[in-house]
Amino acid sequence: MHHFKIDKLKFDNQYIIRFKGLKEGIHNFKFAINKEFFMKFDALEARDGTVEVIANLIKRSEFLTLDILIKGTVEVQCDRCLEYFNYPIEYSSILVVKFSENSSEQSDDMIILNPNDNELNLTHHIYEFISLAIPYRKIHPESADGKSLCKSDMLQRIREFEVKQDEEAIKTNWEKLKYYFANNN
Repeated sequence: MHHFKIDKLKFDNQYIIRFKGLKEGIHNFKFAINKEFFMKFDALEARDGTVEVIANLIKRSEFLTLDILIKGTVEVQCDRCLEYFNYPIEYSSILVVKFSENSSEQSDDMIILNPNDNELNLTHHIYEFISLAIPYRKIHPESADGKSLCKSDMLQRIREFEVKQDEEAIKTNWEKLKYYFANNN
């Protein structure tokens, strides 16, 4: 059990920026995201990936600004053929960190820290940014010649189960709906 706590602390400490003691100005940080990160966040639609996070911190006496760029590939499941594939992602965001005893003014792009805090844990923000970079619909890209890279046997099965309606059947259904609304009002 003790080993689990050490591993969790080691993971949580990977994405922390310690800003106390830094001089005012620009400071650059890089974080590597790998399978361990994706395993910790099983709600994330990616099960693996190689992502680099670049955080450029601008420290001022009253607040901090973080310009964050996330770039890499994540392994996601194709919504069409259900096979996993590597999907390239890129996302950028700006976070403003203010110091206050009152945390009620916090928002998506503003973090309020206590004036006594000396570090910022970016783990949750990285998770959110990767989530936002993954599209709602994930489908294999097409090859250079315009063909789907989806698993061909699955595409064949999909074609077999497609319901094909001819234009006459659609026209007949519209006529039925028009008749129904005309006689039931």
